Amino acid sequence: MKSPSARLRAPDEKIQVIETDVLIIGGGVAGCLAAIGVAEGGAKCVICEKGGIIERSGSIAGGVDHFFAVLEEGEEWDTPEYLLRHIPGITEGVVDIDVCARFLHGLKGMIRRLEKMGIDFHNPAAPDRPYLRHRSFGLPGEYTIEFEGNDFKQVIGQAARNTGARTLERVMVADILMDDEGHPKGCVAFHIRHGTIYVVLARAVIMATGETNRLARNASGHPYDSWHIPYNTGDGQAMALRAGSRLANMEFTDSTITPKGYSTQGTNGFVGAGAHLVNALGERFMFKYHPAGEQGRRIDLIRGVLTETAEGRAPIYIDCRHLPEDDVNRLKSTLGIDRPAMPTFFEQKGVDLAKDLLEITVSEMSSRGGGVVFRRAGVRIDTECLSNVPGLFAAGDCSTVSNGIAGATVMGHIAGGSAARHALSRPRPEPLSKEDIERIREELVQPLARGDDYAPHQFEDEVREIVTDCIGFRRDETRLKDALRRLGDLRGREGQVGAKNFHDLMRLHEARNLRTVAETVAAAALERRESRGGGAHVRTDYPDRDDVNGLRTIMMEREGDGLRITSEPTGLTAEKPAPPASSKPASSKEGT
Repeated sequence: MKSPSARLRAPDEKIQVIETDVLIIGGGVAGCLAAIGVAEGGAKCVICEKGGIIERSGSIAGGVDHFFAVLEEGEEWDTPEYLLRHIPGITEGVVDIDVCARFLHGLKGMIRRLEKMGIDFHNPAAPDRPYLRHRSFGLPGEYTIEFEGNDFKQVIGQAARNTGARTLERVMVADILMDDEGHPKGCVAFHIRHGTIYVVLARAVIMATGETNRLARNASGHPYDSWHIPYNTGDGQAMALRAGSRLANMEFTDSTITPKGYSTQGTNGFVGAGAHLVNALGERFMFKYHPAGEQGRRIDLIRGVLTETAEGRAPIYIDCRHLPEDDVNRLKSTLGIDRPAMPTFFEQKGVDLAKDLLEITVSEMSSRGGGVVFRRAGVRIDTECLSNVPGLFAAGDCSTVSNGIAGATVMGHIAGGSAARHALSRPRPEPLSKEDIERIREELVQPLARGDDYAPHQFEDEVREIVTDCIGFRRDETRLKDALRRLGDLRGREGQVGAKNFHDLMRLHEARNLRTVAETVAAAALERRESRGGGAHVRTDYPDRDDVNGLRTIMMEREGDGLRITSEPTGLTAEKPAPPASSKPASSKEGT
């Protein structure tokens, strides 16, 4: 294995052509499990990861403290079949239930696989229990395992590397290469530091690039102070769209509640522990917005906070003062796993969760999960993680069915196996001529000759301004059409953006991808003439949910310089079923 310093050095040749069976774009959780699936399928792969070494890259580079799981340990709620009956109600009837079923049935085996790799799901706070689980986000059971996963990514990253996968780290993929039959045949990429250009030829491609962040302004005004990893900028969604793939569910955007002044994850930990949300009057208000109060869906929490604020009852606080001392101490320790600096933040602010209220706000808007589990905004996939483009697969939060880290593991592994089978059934791509390689190089480096009069960060700031002001959390036809017009104008200026170096060139491609995703969000939001998903899609000109016309998946694909929008019925209802008479309700903590 190469040392870290050796992996950072530029190779002798500034343009490298690499041949493999499967190309994986993204070295996060989904990408690493995809590499393992590819190897088990008897194929070879290359992983392109722009963020750094795969042992410490992606959304949980620093660790994770929860994992969604159906373990089938005896309770009726702890089965895929039980949860599948509730998914239409949780998602309000807009989800691909067949792909959800594939995901849920893979969870039990994935837990066992991860444990064999070395992941320890045991929680020291519950020494007598194999898994410490709690209920959260509107789910009908205690599906969330709470554990100390500081080394989660390190373990699975090393497992992926041990398959023999070739890893290109700090390497940004600029675009997918397509053959004459409309199949992907690899990509063009570049190292963001030393500028080596890579042409990777492959028989199948897996997108595993995560959600889209840095899409809208946040409270601090610093785009990298984001709720989720700021380096996930919709690269996979935008590249897949340009390659002919359909995107779906793009109208449903996401956000979370965060401590005021510090964009961070942690909602799951607070509400799972039984914390309350209270307004400036001291009122616990969430039962006005969801029958389960703070145990409702994430997007219901957002709707509650936004409405209470708009109606003059802010500031809004998290209240942990009623919790047992042991629960508060455990909460303090686990919150620092996802965000290691959070305990220091509390200390510097002088906040003691056992005694003080914690003021919160709403994070920036992202294109991710629409506030509900299972449904995601991204590349439309089937049960094999295949898009409508033969040979182009997707998994994790850049695809339409996932659920955080658990979804990335299960669906990433499925994508790897599917892509391996496809790749081994296809002939190898035709080699590129010297002329083709030179043309690719020239097109890639053109922005380096333009100077920095119009820098990538300026272009990106304009995208955020349009998304925040014209799309936002409350939408209407006039503003959405204005967003599409302005984003279209911005697309026409992409050719003017320059780059000083290869890091700038990465920022340029990220900005272009952010603009593309923003355009799909606006177009899909304009098409869905109703409000659905709590605060995930609110049309002030269509404030009600329309279950006659709204139970459909809105999809889009590229058509010339514009988008072609289609839709299809989901075949579901939006009602949540009553639990069977024989079922035993999941236990709940104070605050449900």
